[in-house]
Amino acid sequence: MNMEKIKTQCDDYLDSRLDELWEMAQYIHANPELAFQEEEACRVQCEFLLENGFEVERNVGGLPTAYKAIYQYKQGDLTVAVVSEYDALPEIGHACGHNLICTTALGTALEIKKFMEDYRIPGTLVVMGTPAEESGGGKIKLLEKNAFDGIDAVLFMHPTSDKTRLAGECMSSTKIRIEFKGKSAHASSHPAKGVNALSAANLYFVATGLMRQHCKPDFRLSGIIDDGGKGVGLIPDFVSINGSLSCFNAKDLEEYVERVRKCAEGAALATGCEVDITFSPGYLGRVPNQILSDVCREELIAIGEPLLDGMPFDYGGEDLGNVSRVIPICNPYVTIFPDYKISNHTEQFRELANSPAGKRCIQIGSKAMARTAMELFMNPKIVEDAKKELIVRMEDE
Repeated sequence: MNMEKIKTQCDDYLDSRLDELWEMAQYIHANPELAFQEEEACRVQCEFLLENGFEVERNVGGLPTAYKAIYQYKQGDLTVAVVSEYDALPEIGHACGHNLICTTALGTALEIKKFMEDYRIPGTLVVMGTPAEESGGGKIKLLEKNAFDGIDAVLFMHPTSDKTRLAGECMSSTKIRIEFKGKSAHASSHPAKGVNALSAANLYFVATGLMRQHCKPDFRLSGIIDDGGKGVGLIPDFVSINGSLSCFNAKDLEEYVERVRKCAEGAALATGCEVDITFSPGYLGRVPNQILSDVCREELIAIGEPLLDGMPFDYGGEDLGNVSRVIPICNPYVTIFPDYKISNHTEQFRELANSPAGKRCIQIGSKAMARTAMELFMNPKIVEDAKKELIVRMEDE
């Protein structure tokens, strides 16, 4: 079996379907939907997959806009999932290019299915539709509902700028809410009778600012006062802070959480306030997989895509990180602006996601991931080795 010839034939099939995929990407871009409200994006994907021979389950994990589509020529030992996401951002729409992510997942699935069908390849192909990446962590909820059970490897493409790359680590995070409670009094006539919650908040920010010197360089802490008092003539008796904390290593994150907690408790003690502190889990950092990434790298090279060396880290976060700690992932980032690095979540990125560069992103991403999956189905030992790599990497987490 001449695999390169077969891959080229399957690539040609993807090219013959590219206009359909691009039309869908433009439709989703023009109809942005927020987290857990992606009804149209979910509908058009499910209808497309049904029309192309997949069994489709809606409402997966109790999430109305999640879906799971399955194709199996015949049962085999390996299950490979391609992950789709399709929520937009408030006000700015598809400025993270999720319209390209979901249609690349569909393109990848079409090409893999063609390969499995034409060459009678055993195994299971899954397309996992995951809502609410931007806010709500749809993949985390699906993990909790066991929707990813039985999947051996995950493929996921994200658009980017600068050169195309294979993703390395990203940040683990937690959300912070702090409420200082004091005692109100007239600020001019009876200040001695007040207990100033705003002073506690100020002291908290000073304490955490001084703490930064003694943290690793990847430590990130942000926060805003979203309720700072009722009026200038009153001692503030209630102040609330919303913030987030992130770093690369999950063990470090646990340590920083406790240090931030002590800063808040100390600020309350020093000012005579009471304090309520809530830490809510965010997204866990991505655990890259060298073995799967190397397979994808070779396929990107084979189709002529320029690449960054290695697996560069980034300071963002995504709910794929939680999945990557359970199942080995292959996570190519395909460029839609190769000139230099620009920011996601901007109007510029949104417009690029609806440009010819976006169509090219679907084409390159679909071919690279489909070719990678072909290699996995033909050589299941690659996935066995990738699982062993994940176990070793998680020992440091």
